[in-house]
Amino acid sequence: MLQSSFNGTAKLPLTVRMRRSPFWERSNAAGAQGYIVYNHMLIATGFAGPEEDYRHLKSAVQVWDVGVERQIEISGPDAAKLVQMSTPRDLARMKDDQCYYIPTVDRDGFMTNDPVLVRLEEDRYWVSISDSDLILFYKGVAATLNLNVEVFEPDVYPLAIQGPKADDLAAKLWGDQVRELRFFRQMSVHVNGKPMILARSGYSVQGGFELYFEGRDGAEKLWDELMEAGRDLDVRAGTPCQAERVEAGMLSYLSDITPDMTPFEAGLGSMCATDQNPGCLGWSALRKKQSPSRQIRAVEISGGPLPPQKDFWLVSDGDRSVGRISSSCRAYDFDCNAGIGLIDASHWTPGTKVQVHTSDGPRAATIKEKFWGRF
Repeated sequence: MLQSSFNGTAKLPLTVRMRRSPFWERSNAAGAQGYIVYNHMLIATGFAGPEEDYRHLKSAVQVWDVGVERQIEISGPDAAKLVQMSTPRDLARMKDDQCYYIPTVDRDGFMTNDPVLVRLEEDRYWVSISDSDLILFYKGVAATLNLNVEVFEPDVYPLAIQGPKADDLAAKLWGDQVRELRFFRQMSVHVNGKPMILARSGYSVQGGFELYFEGRDGAEKLWDELMEAGRDLDVRAGTPCQAERVEAGMLSYLSDITPDMTPFEAGLGSMCATDQNPGCLGWSALRKKQSPSRQIRAVEISGGPLPPQKDFWLVSDGDRSVGRISSSCRAYDFDCNAGIGLIDASHWTPGTKVQVHTSDGPRAATIKEKFWGRF
């Protein structure tokens, strides 16, 4: 993350290569203290401060410009076939109003992304990706096999509404029907007179929605409408919250999930068909890797607040390396330090004592049975 300028808004790089969503100006002007480059775009970060942003997200409602969650549109007669080639999760029963969280893998069974898949029609999908160039996988496979599909990036910019009052805010714009929307389901709502997709999803466990805003016209008008409608709900601009997502064990691709990991190591084995190949290119390789020797675990790290983390922290038992910490935070509501660890099987049993080598020295730590912020 780059430093903020003195007036409290993030400095902008002077290059058209760093794209911005149509919500960028509003989000940045709301008090962003920095930005991150993600999917060749900018996302504004750091508003009121780490703890205040965390507590506000858990008590009110925030609007996030997450237009950096790029979509890969896959459409045409072979669309379902191509999407299934990328994931071991069986998509055969997916309905038009569903969203699936899917691990995507290469032919050797290693993870290439962990996107949300949105089924628009029988032969049309959006793959809402984490930070990666996954589109090249789909283009390459489609070209090699001469599949009858189109693969491209549509002009779509997700806008998240997150927090315990998210239903109240969304209902003010789109009616009480949104309250009935089930988790990982989607519906059509009208925005500026146009039908757009509203999904019950988002990168927090506080509940809320993601609106798949199409095009650029009317984006700032929508932002302003949400802010005005949510004034009595204490609505604020926000961004995905490190402390909230780490304590809940929400994984980040290229941080917690890396390209040398399988879905089983990432704790996503339940999403992998193991009895019969649904059509995934990496399925045969994955079947041989169902019993991982390391896996994601919650790790409680002792002591006061942790230093900023910019590298993996070694987890050890004496002189022996037994894992790594990929993300960490102060879990404010639980009065402890939380870490997401990739831990060897020899040490992943809950209650096991280890050491975490932070950037300011070693800390005692304990493997936990589960993450803190899950319901």
